[in-house]
Amino acid sequence: MKKNLCFALLLIGLFSLSMALPITVHSAVELSNTGAEYRFGKVKALSRPLRWKKMTTPHFEIYFYQGLEELARRSARILEEEAFGRVFPDFQGLYTLTPYRKIRVILFASRNEYQNSQASGLSLTDTSEGVAHILINRLVVIGQPTFRDLRGVLTHEITHLITIGPFRNNLLYGVTDGVPGWIAEGLAEYYMPAETRFPNREVALRDVVLRDKVDSLSTISMVSGNLHYAEAWSLMDYLARKYGQDQLAPMLEAVVKQGHRDRTFKQLFGRDLQELWTDWREELKTIYQAGADFPPYTGENEPLFPDYRDQAMVKVGPGGEVFFLSTNLGRIYDLYLADGAQVRRLTEQTVLAYDLAPDGRQLVFLSDEEGERRLYRLDLTSGVVTPITSEITNPIAVAWSPQGDRLAVAANLKGDADLFLIAPDGRLLGVVANSLEDETAPAWAPDGQQLVYVAPYEHYDQLYLWNGETTRRVTAGDQHHRHPVWQSDGKLYCLTGDRGYYRPAAVDLATGTATPFWPYRESVLELTPREDGFFVLLYNDQRAEVYRFQP
Repeated sequence: MKKNLCFALLLIGLFSLSMALPITVHSAVELSNTGAEYRFGKVKALSRPLRWKKMTTPHFEIYFYQGLEELARRSARILEEEAFGRVFPDFQGLYTLTPYRKIRVILFASRNEYQNSQASGLSLTDTSEGVAHILINRLVVIGQPTFRDLRGVLTHEITHLITIGPFRNNLLYGVTDGVPGWIAEGLAEYYMPAETRFPNREVALRDVVLRDKVDSLSTISMVSGNLHYAEAWSLMDYLARKYGQDQLAPMLEAVVKQGHRDRTFKQLFGRDLQELWTDWREELKTIYQAGADFPPYTGENEPLFPDYRDQAMVKVGPGGEVFFLSTNLGRIYDLYLADGAQVRRLTEQTVLAYDLAPDGRQLVFLSDEEGERRLYRLDLTSGVVTPITSEITNPIAVAWSPQGDRLAVAANLKGDADLFLIAPDGRLLGVVANSLEDETAPAWAPDGQQLVYVAPYEHYDQLYLWNGETTRRVTAGDQHHRHPVWQSDGKLYCLTGDRGYYRPAAVDLATGTATPFWPYRESVLELTPREDGFFVLLYNDQRAEVYRFQP
């Protein structure tokens, strides 16, 4: 999606990250003089008074209110120990004439409370994560679904402030043409910890490399989607490896002061812009070789719902009906039901995640359309939607047990995603996992006695199995294992891979071995078991679409 917003001086639209779904999420760097960015704390219509506190660290001032104490503490550690330490040493030479000033970071629990304040001249859309105000050295961030997302967003946005901040006067008075999007966003993505980057961005990059359709620098600088962010990061990574990470700051300074011109880069690297782009594109072909020699699955098969734009989260009801999310209305996402040739939309709210009751008569879904993530129950016969009241707030994923008596809910209560058990009416029944890492993507075994979920282990996502009493890690190795699903016969499957190429795999619960069974070129984003095979969500030419697949 592309936003064209005008401010008194300048607005550069930038994008942030999400892990859960193949969508584009974004934040923004705001260079404006609307006056709204100075009115922090003067609320408009909040439903409750916000009692603001301030936490001061050596390099940041963090503002937060009641209920966000743990989030503030964790944010402080990320900012000081990870973000500042990764970025500032490389750019401290830019602060010789303009000394570093502590960056103010304002935390909001939800988009709803942010929108109802006057913290910024820029409103947050359904998927925005925050705003970096370059002119006043401030970052506004809403609470993230996972700890990984929090690390990524904070590092990403602080990189903007540290790298572009020293040139705020140049930008304010029009001394420079500005920083092109591929550099501004490439730096922010480059300095993020690798495991915090949105994985589907590299899926998009791999796809265009295999198609030999890598975008030009001018197109990348438009920063209008996941692909452009992946390309910007990859090009910055190439420059850092080829010419040295210590050359990134001189490059940024030269571009601001001398312009984004061939002679600027010729002086720095001995190559003009087109030559650098060509060198990078050639190297990409050697990086994304996995699966390149396989035949394309989409060449001989048709998508299930070709008229419904990007799709996600396919599920099969007990009568064979198909549920799926779609951006058909230009929103992220709407829930649809396909019963035979008829397809109809089920909800007025956009849906982030959902699961079906075992009898197929109702489903539970989560939405943040009202500004806060909440669970709702939908009666599929009457169409009535009922909010679920629960002490487990900020849900990010849900799985309905085969017996129908409980829900496994991944929720972020303390800065990371933990797993809880609740009754269908919202009552808390127990805790499955609540470490300081993220536990996500719960999936019940057919007998309802075991629950598999995903958590990081040594920089890669791995599968863990809970049997009602104890938990053990199932998979290992230097690849990700994500999106676990169970077949009705008790077999466990997942997606495994890295560097933008993910394949369905059968998981041996005894040995933890995941054996791929996808001999095709496309990267698989989701896998859904059905009676005679699977549904697969394939990434193909910048679209995510559902196909039938029989191994």
